[in-house]
Amino acid sequence: MFLGMKNEHLSTHPRPSAPTAPAVDPARTTVLAPRGLTAFLVIAFAFSWIAWWGGTLLLDGANPMPAVLVGSFGPMVAAVLVTAATEGRSGVGALFRRYSPLRRGGVTPYAIAVLAVLAIAASGVIAVRLQGATVDEAALDAALMAVPVQFLLIALVGGGNEELGWRGFALPRLQGSLPPLAANAVLGAVWAVWHAPLFSMAGTVQAQMYFPAYALLCVGLTVVLGHVFNSSRGGVLAAVIAHTAINVVSGLKGAAVGDPAGAPEVALVALVAVFLVVVTRGRLGLRGTDAPQR
Repeated sequence: MFLGMKNEHLSTHPRPSAPTAPAVDPARTTVLAPRGLTAFLVIAFAFSWIAWWGGTLLLDGANPMPAVLVGSFGPMVAAVLVTAATEGRSGVGALFRRYSPLRRGGVTPYAIAVLAVLAIAASGVIAVRLQGATVDEAALDAALMAVPVQFLLIALVGGGNEELGWRGFALPRLQGSLPPLAANAVLGAVWAVWHAPLFSMAGTVQAQMYFPAYALLCVGLTVVLGHVFNSSRGGVLAAVIAHTAINVVSGLKGAAVGDPAGAPEVALVALVAVFLVVVTRGRLGLRGTDAPQR
């Protein structure tokens, strides 16, 4: 009787609640369940390829850049549409909050990007010193004068605009089903194939390149950009800046010595990618605590 009364008395006291895990900000996730990934790829490829091939027909031999720029928005459009369909308005808001620069890994993401930039610049030096290439000083001077404008344009419509799709949407979902290295290698291959129509469009940079070398370059750069994204805690802004800087330096090198996606550039970028893989043991900046968010 006394025991029963004691238990009854104790049961009237509230029990301490179990500690709850802090809510995960979807704008800072680097690993997600792969929901919507197939739809994203279908829409991104369809939008871009229709714009590129259709634009080529409409322009009828004129400058292809308007079509190229429109098509470059395919990954962004796909990311927004699929996110809206699967996660609603709040999901789209979280997707765009990935552009926020706050608490995004400090200087580390940008230091990683510098490695790729230096590799591309060094490939130009190799072309001159070891392969006997001649520097077109007039073209280089003109390209250097245009760097501020080029940087802004590339960030907005010439490559940087792709990052909301490739890194902001696709990479977290690939990393939710594959190890980081495999996820980035797959994304690099997808990125290369996505560019395929540009190789048949006269007047594009890709039309001057050898596709297998370009594909290897895309995989190497994707490993670098994947590390940038993971190190910036799911931030897209650092990836945009890195992508833009890579394109700008590649353009300067092309203006100075030509040889886009030549063997030295591919080899040096691959070396940087391998270095990052070895140093991070294949994690590429992905934290061990990251788990798929459903």
